[in-house]
Amino acid sequence: MNWYYAEGNQQKGPVSETDLDQLFQNGQISETTLIWKEGMANWEAYSKIRGTGAAGAAAGLAAGSVVCSQCGQMFSPDDVIRYGDSAVCAGCKPVFLQKLREGGSLTAGEMDYASFGIRFGAKFLDNIIMQVVGMAVGFALGVALGSGGPEAATRASLIAMAVGFMMEIAYRTFFIGAYGATPGKMACKIRVVNEDGSKVSYGKAAGRAFAEYLSAFICLIGYIMAAFDDQKRTLHDRICGTRVIRN
Repeated sequence: MNWYYAEGNQQKGPVSETDLDQLFQNGQISETTLIWKEGMANWEAYSKIRGTGAAGAAAGLAAGSVVCSQCGQMFSPDDVIRYGDSAVCAGCKPVFLQKLREGGSLTAGEMDYASFGIRFGAKFLDNIIMQVVGMAVGFALGVALGSGGPEAATRASLIAMAVGFMMEIAYRTFFIGAYGATPGKMACKIRVVNEDGSKVSYGKAAGRAFAEYLSAFICLIGYIMAAFDDQKRTLHDRICGTRVIRN
């Protein structure tokens, strides 16, 4: 897994996990240096993610110490509880158990990717909204242009299709760019972010809106991909470098 670290106002890396700990041992980075890897929602201090003793003996900690998966601090094996491959200190235990009950992300700094089912529900709600708006627009155009015979009706239908397409693009671009989520996603408490957890720009939101048609045109395979991807990414997420996470 490659890591990145901040040096002044510049991003450095990628470096391997071993090299990152070596930088800490050599004093090139400190406990407060911000680090990040793919899958983390935000940049975090080295000590929070790797622990002040993540570099091993150089940090002066007893052999066999473990890192709490929540706070990133080092503890004796007797002072933590185990859950799978995770170690949790006594101070973090209540929060950890609450996350476990709620089905949230159990590792500090990692994104809680929205499941395929939740994303499907959000998409279903957005489609209902767009269909209602589209029907209203289509009716208005039909009244305005559909009274001149078959040619006028055909023209009205084509215009309605073009308007509907532009409205869908505008709908996704505005809400994702402004709020990180369409109304359907807001209702399902999920949002779209960049791979580092930052807010998506209007430009990327527009590109993602167009890319979503590609996911639909290939027999919906672009959407179905999310059910089998470890980060629940659709084809348009892969194209635009976005992720959908739970709030």
